[in-house]
This record gives sequence, structure tokens and C-alpha cells, in this order.
Amino acid sequence: MEWSQDGTKLLVSGPVAQEKPSIWMISVIGATLKKLRDSARDASLSPDGSQIVFTDAVTREIWLMNADGGQARVWLRPEAGYLQFFPKWFRNGKRTTPTWFHNGKRILYVKYGNATGEKTVELESRDLQGSDPVTLIANPLLTEFCWGQSGRVIYAVQEAAPNQYDSNLWEQRFDEETGRPKGVPRRLTDWIGFDFGNPELTADGNRFVFLNGRAQSDIYVTELTDRDSAMPNQRRLTLDERSDWPGGWSLDSKTMFLYSDRNGNFDIFKQGLNSPNAEPVATGPEEKRLPQVSPDGKWLLYMQWTKPAGKVEPDSGKLMRISLAGGPTEPVLDFNGYSGIRVMRPSPSVVGFPGFHCPSHEGSPCVLAEVREKNVIFSAVDPVRGRTRELLRLPNDADIRSWDLSPDGTQVALAVYDLKAGEVRVFPLDGGTPRTLSALPWTELLAIAWAADGRSLFLVSNNSRGTSILRMDSAGKTKLLLDQPGRDVHALTPSPDGHSLAFGGVQSNFNAWTIASFPRQ
Repeated sequence: MEWSQDGTKLLVSGPVAQEKPSIWMISVIGATLKKLRDSARDASLSPDGSQIVFTDAVTREIWLMNADGGQARVWLRPEAGYLQFFPKWFRNGKRTTPTWFHNGKRILYVKYGNATGEKTVELESRDLQGSDPVTLIANPLLTEFCWGQSGRVIYAVQEAAPNQYDSNLWEQRFDEETGRPKGVPRRLTDWIGFDFGNPELTADGNRFVFLNGRAQSDIYVTELTDRDSAMPNQRRLTLDERSDWPGGWSLDSKTMFLYSDRNGNFDIFKQGLNSPNAEPVATGPEEKRLPQVSPDGKWLLYMQWTKPAGKVEPDSGKLMRISLAGGPTEPVLDFNGYSGIRVMRPSPSVVGFPGFHCPSHEGSPCVLAEVREKNVIFSAVDPVRGRTRELLRLPNDADIRSWDLSPDGTQVALAVYDLKAGEVRVFPLDGGTPRTLSALPWTELLAIAWAADGRSLFLVSNNSRGTSILRMDSAGKTKLLLDQPGRDVHALTPSPDGHSLAFGGVQSNFNAWTIASFPRQ
């Protein structure tokens, strides 16, 4: 939401009825409500009230239009390899909008990219013709920002591990006419245990307001009965106060292998379904995620990264193995990329690629998916011999948030995160014809997993109230199994016997804080 300068109108954007993102104008005088545009979000009103800048929710282009919704036109298209729309653009400390420079001559936006193999986050501005790009701040650890007094921007920077969930405040001076930085950034705080979210400085510049808190993920297990039944009974498996995520099951479906940051960074643990405590399996200074049991039940495999000095994220990692009968950890192969960072925030779970899954049927290979030269390469993996052959090659799509391998190892299913079309793409690994299924009216698919029988899929659909867990049959028909208001779900792991479903649920706890007498210089 954003007020006009004269306080007579309120600009509102985001998901409304039926979860369709739209832009509305509310007039205080007469209490009228007018819809300006559908499939749009992140709206911001120019200082003189004549124009609105917004992002197209489908194409992710930045657009301009008149304040009455007329004369809409594209202002800026994302460059190849970059995102210029998602999701932390704001004005005066309010998130999720591109923001006007106070003189109304330039527009500031977040530019996120990974085109060179390393994550980049920039605050970049352009003139009203979409020309003259100027970088104000370039810092891959930038998480939030807001305007300060004239010629000053306040921003938050994520701390290095093991304090990666903390951030601190910095400031950068700039020329208001050109948007160019003046001088070097200056650190304002050196605090521990704070994350500066949704920052805003009061109009007089005396008080700084922000949200401080943390999101915590836990593993929940619910019983699966017949195919069309809902899942009313769920219980929390992990009882600690850290981030825990499900990996894979033991072949007898009695033990969950998980990854948790309870030791400071993510390590591998195992926990019985009736046990209150998790036991360490693989620990150490490296970051470890996504444990999977090999189809023959002899090995536990997981992804591991060593964070290089001076970098936000590593360029590559190793697939590791450890015998379930006991013994040392050993490398299996090297892979490209790192999947633990999402835009402007550290990601608690594996997001996108690279990713790794093992089938439950003995004799089928595990599958590694990694990005190489703008393609996603799916490769067969043997726990002893390593990468054996290429199975599938697809163009890299930023909208693919989750994928899974069928229990018999013959197909992969990919969930597409889209505001209009809830697409599921299924690709046979033997070169057969791919299929596209629609989960509509469910959209914004965050996670996907094959059911144990391989005849249906579990999906997570996102909305403004929380997330929903669905089951989709082979014809594309969906059934709501569980509604999770106020909780985000980012991982699904059905047990091999088909009796249980584990999922990672995230709950956030934030409080509003204020800093009085905020420094002006």
C-alpha cells in the first residue's frame, strides 16, 4: 500500500480475490474503489501523483501507466540472466515495489543475477525512458533498503556464517540528480541477533522502524490413508528451535534422514518416527543438505559445499557417501552450482538446481540435476562409480522451483512456479514423449514429490494466506489434502511404503522495533 502525497488516495497492489494480483486505487473522499490493472503487483505512485510504476506478474517486466490506469507501456524488460522484479522492491521502506527517486526523475529497482556464475544483487536506477542505468549499490549480501534523508539510502547486509540469519545496517550517499554514489558505504550498526526487515525511516528522519525475527522450519509427518482422503492428523517430528528439513527415508520407512542447522551450519541427522531426538550422521564445517538412501540400501548420499573465503556462495560442491553400516564419508563426484541461496535472502532449503534424488526401486540409478551452459543436465549416478551417463537435457527455467524422481527411476516431474498456470511437466528418462499437466485452479507450485506407487504426485501450492498440499493423479485431476494457513511448506517426502508424508513447514515470528534518534550523518 502507498499513500498519495496529498493523503487523499491509497494505492494498493498484490493478490486479492481468487489470488489474482491486481492494482487498485482507493479514494478517501467518497470512499470509492477502482481497479486499475490485473496480473500486476509492486505498484508505486510517482511523487507528483501522475504515474504508476509496477511489475507485470506474468512477464516480470517493469511497466509505467497513468494514475488512472491508462497508457500502460513497458518501461524495462529483464536482461538475459537477470531478474529485475522479484521480490523486494519498495518505496520509503515498504517492500515489494520499485521506487521513485524523490525528485521523480529516476526509478530504482533491485537487479538480481547469476549470469557470470556468481550471485549479484544491485540497486540500479534509470531515467523515465528506461535509459542511463546507474548502479547505486552492488552487494550480494544486500537484503533490504529504504530511503533516508535527501541523498541517502539505508540498507541491510547479511552477515557471514555462522551468523547468516543476522543483518546489520549500512548507508550510502548519492547524487539525487544522477543516482550515482558519493563516497563509500558506511556501517551504522554492529549488532548480533537482529535481522532488519521492512525498514522505514520516519518523515522527520528521527526514528527508524523495522521488523526483527526469524523464520524456523520443522519437519512434520502425516499419515496417508486412501487416495482421496485429507490429512487431518499431523505431528511435529523435530522439536528443536533450529531449521530442520526432510531429506529421504530409510527403505523400511521407519527412519527419516534430515538436515539441520542446530550445530550452526547444516549437518546430516537421522531420527526414528517414534524417537524425540535426532542422531548425527555427518557433521563438520561444510554445509550438507538433501540426504538420500541409495536404492540398494547400502549408502547414504548427500550434497556438500565448502564455502570459499570472500564469496557469498561456492561455485561447486561434492556429492558425498557414507555407508549405512558405518564408516568414513567419501566423495562420489563434483557438481556445478549451489542451491542454498534465494534472491536477497539465505535459503533454508534446497531451491532449484543443483538437486539430487534417489529412487526406491533397486537397480535404478540416482539422478543429479545441475546447470551447465544455460541447460539443466540430468545425469545417472552410481554411489560407487559416480556420474555414469546423461539422461536428459532441458533449458534452464527460473520458474522451476522443485523436481522429483519417480520411485522406479524412469521419470522426472518438475513443478512450475507461475501466477496463472499451475503447470507440472513430466519427462521420461528413456527419451519418451514428455507430458504437461495442469493443476488449475492451483498455481504458484513450490514443491513436488512422487507418491510411493508412482501413479500420482503430491504438490504444494502457494497463496497469500499460506500453502496447500494437493494430490494430482496421472490425468491431472487434483485433490486438496491439507491446508496450511500461516505456514509455508517447501519440501515434501513420501515414505517408500506409502503410509506417511513428511514435509518441511516454515513459521515466522517477527516483532516491530524502533530506533529513536536515528543518526542523520
